[in-house]
Amino acid sequence: MRRSEINNLLDEGIAFLNSRSVPLPPQAYWSLQDWHENRDNAVELHKRGIGWDLTDFGSGKYGSIGLLCYTLSNGILDSDGQPFDQVYSNKLLIVAEKQITPLHHHRSKTEDIINSGGGNLQIKVFNVSENERLDEESPVKIFRNGMGMTCEPGTTITLQPGERIRLDPVHFHEFWGQPGQGKVLVEEVSSVNDDRTDNIFLGEFGRFPEIIEDERPKYLLCTELPGTDKFEELALKYIKPS
Repeated sequence: MRRSEINNLLDEGIAFLNSRSVPLPPQAYWSLQDWHENRDNAVELHKRGIGWDLTDFGSGKYGSIGLLCYTLSNGILDSDGQPFDQVYSNKLLIVAEKQITPLHHHRSKTEDIINSGGGNLQIKVFNVSENERLDEESPVKIFRNGMGMTCEPGTTITLQPGERIRLDPVHFHEFWGQPGQGKVLVEEVSSVNDDRTDNIFLGEFGRFPEIIEDERPKYLLCTELPGTDKFEELALKYIKPS
């Protein structure tokens, strides 16, 4: 993805959140210069994956296969796979009409996906087979709005604003905004989230985008905060020595 495209998409995301009266932490709006001035205190955010997260999953077609997130809070998994300190994660997701987050499941994360306003969110669900493939035969048991339900594999569940669904590691799922209903604000409340290791996609998808630097970044993604080689690269290119 081009940096200019990412800049525009983040501006659109902020405008959408503002329209829903959803504030973000101050660092969500920090410039590269702001990050540079606060670099010593910001390394912890990178370790926890806190901040903007935008991806086209390697598709090159963000409008149809993509997702914009802001991770508000997250823990760290220790070498044994257990949480180092806090056991939960909290994210905001912005899902456009017909914009798909591809079929995947998580190795360890359990999550509640909540429609927090806007349009309707549609989620297709399957079970995961023993070899981490798609199970197209067995009924899918999930919790919707806190109540257990069973549905056929491949069922599409429509969540209206205020509704939620719990997804466990045994669930393959993909989701998108229902056509004709508008962009969706989604909240994700989950166990600790590590997107580097926990996402198992059914197809050949990448979790984080390759970025073509065609203009200065307006905001930084969680993968390029202080403590990363990418931050040093951007600081060297755009920040003049004092």
